[in-house]
Amino acid sequence: MRKERRFGARRTIDLPIYIRYRKRRFLGAQARNITVGGMFLEVQSLTLPIGTPVELEFREFGRSWLIPGIVIRGNSQGIGVMFRDAQPDLFREITQLRADMPPAVAAAGNADSMLNR
Repeated sequence: MRKERRFGARRTIDLPIYIRYRKRRFLGAQARNITVGGMFLEVQSLTLPIGTPVELEFREFGRSWLIPGIVIRGNSQGIGVMFRDAQPDLFREITQLRADMPPAVAAAGNADSMLNR
Protein backbone atom coordinates (compact mmCIF):
# COMPACT_ATOMS: atom_id res chain seq x y z
CA MET A 1 0.00 0.00 0.00
CA ARG A 2 1.33 3.41 -0.97
CA LYS A 3 1.79 6.03 1.72
CA GLU A 4 -0.30 9.18 1.27
CA ARG A 5 1.96 12.25 1.09
CA ARG A 6 -0.57 15.03 0.62
CA PHE A 7 -1.00 17.56 3.38
CA GLY A 8 -4.45 18.76 2.35
CA ALA A 9 -7.74 17.57 0.97
CA ARG A 10 -8.09 16.07 -2.49
CA ARG A 11 -11.30 16.60 -4.46
CA THR A 12 -12.60 14.66 -7.43
CA ILE A 13 -13.27 16.83 -10.50
CA ASP A 14 -13.92 16.42 -14.21
CA LEU A 15 -12.37 19.37 -15.99
CA PRO A 16 -10.95 19.60 -19.55
CA ILE A 17 -7.38 20.93 -19.57
CA TYR A 18 -4.91 22.12 -22.18
CA ILE A 19 -1.36 21.08 -21.37
CA ARG A 20 1.39 23.38 -22.65
CA TYR A 21 4.97 22.26 -22.84
CA ARG A 22 7.85 23.14 -25.13
CA LYS A 23 5.71 25.92 -26.60
CA ARG A 24 3.11 23.41 -27.78
CA ARG A 25 -0.48 23.13 -26.62
CA PHE A 26 -2.28 19.79 -26.32
CA LEU A 27 -5.90 19.05 -25.56
CA GLY A 28 -6.84 15.64 -24.39
CA ALA A 29 -6.34 15.95 -20.68
CA GLN A 30 -9.11 15.66 -18.12
CA ALA A 31 -8.38 16.78 -14.58
CA ARG A 32 -9.66 13.99 -12.33
CA ASN A 33 -8.67 15.31 -8.92
CA ILE A 34 -7.17 18.41 -7.41
CA THR A 35 -5.41 19.54 -4.26
CA VAL A 36 -4.09 22.98 -3.35
CA GLY A 37 -0.71 21.82 -4.64
CA GLY A 38 -1.50 19.85 -7.80
CA MET A 39 -3.74 17.86 -10.14
CA PHE A 40 -3.99 14.39 -11.57
CA LEU A 41 -4.67 14.50 -15.31
CA GLU A 42 -5.99 11.66 -17.39
CA VAL A 43 -4.22 11.95 -20.75
CA GLN A 44 -4.58 10.27 -24.13
CA SER A 45 -1.66 9.79 -26.51
CA LEU A 46 0.69 11.97 -24.48
CA THR A 47 3.63 10.78 -22.41
CA LEU A 48 5.55 13.29 -20.32
CA PRO A 49 8.57 12.24 -18.28
CA ILE A 50 8.86 13.07 -14.59
CA GLY A 51 10.44 16.50 -14.20
CA THR A 52 8.88 17.97 -17.35
CA PRO A 53 7.82 21.61 -16.80
CA VAL A 54 4.27 22.26 -18.03
CA GLU A 55 1.59 24.90 -17.91
CA LEU A 56 -2.04 23.96 -17.36
CA GLU A 57 -4.51 26.14 -19.21
CA PHE A 58 -8.25 26.06 -18.71
CA ARG A 59 -11.31 28.18 -18.26
CA GLU A 60 -13.65 27.58 -15.38
CA PHE A 61 -16.66 29.61 -14.21
CA GLY A 62 -15.81 32.55 -16.48
CA ARG A 63 -12.19 32.82 -15.39
CA SER A 64 -9.06 31.84 -17.34
CA TRP A 65 -6.26 30.01 -15.56
CA LEU A 66 -2.66 29.39 -16.65
CA ILE A 67 -0.80 27.51 -13.94
CA PRO A 68 2.86 26.49 -14.19
CA GLY A 69 3.79 23.12 -12.76
CA ILE A 70 5.99 20.08 -13.10
CA VAL A 71 5.17 16.45 -13.85
CA ILE A 72 5.87 14.45 -10.69
CA ARG A 73 4.38 11.09 -11.63
CA GLY A 74 3.04 9.23 -14.59
CA ASN A 75 1.44 5.90 -15.35
CA SER A 76 -0.81 4.35 -17.96
CA GLN A 77 -3.79 6.30 -16.61
CA GLY A 78 -2.30 9.79 -16.59
CA ILE A 79 0.12 12.23 -14.99
CA GLY A 80 0.40 13.96 -11.65
CA VAL A 81 1.34 17.64 -11.86
CA MET A 82 2.60 19.63 -8.90
CA PHE A 83 1.84 23.34 -9.17
CA ARG A 84 4.84 25.66 -8.97
CA ASP A 85 2.93 27.72 -6.42
CA ALA A 86 0.05 26.55 -4.25
CA GLN A 87 -3.37 27.42 -5.70
CA PRO A 88 -5.75 27.89 -2.76
CA ASP A 89 -8.04 30.21 -4.78
CA LEU A 90 -8.42 27.66 -7.57
CA PHE A 91 -9.05 24.83 -5.11
CA ARG A 92 -11.59 26.88 -3.19
CA GLU A 93 -13.41 28.04 -6.34
CA ILE A 94 -13.63 24.62 -7.92
CA THR A 95 -14.67 22.78 -4.78
CA GLN A 96 -17.02 25.45 -3.41
CA LEU A 97 -18.73 26.43 -6.64
CA ARG A 98 -19.23 22.83 -7.71
CA ALA A 99 -20.60 21.92 -4.30
CA ASP A 100 -23.20 24.69 -4.63
CA MET A 101 -24.36 23.59 -8.10
CA PRO A 102 -26.66 20.76 -9.12
CA PRO A 103 -24.64 18.05 -10.96
CA ALA A 104 -26.16 18.84 -14.38
CA VAL A 105 -25.17 22.51 -14.11
CA ALA A 106 -21.60 21.67 -13.06
CA ALA A 107 -21.25 19.30 -16.02
CA ALA A 108 -22.60 21.93 -18.42
CA GLY A 109 -20.05 24.42 -17.07
CA ASN A 110 -17.24 22.11 -18.18
CA ALA A 111 -18.66 21.81 -21.69
CA ASP A 112 -19.20 25.56 -21.96
CA SER A 113 -15.66 26.30 -20.83
CA MET A 114 -14.17 24.41 -23.77
CA LEU A 115 -16.64 25.83 -26.29
CA ASN A 116 -15.65 29.39 -25.35
CA ARG A 117 -12.04 28.91 -26.47
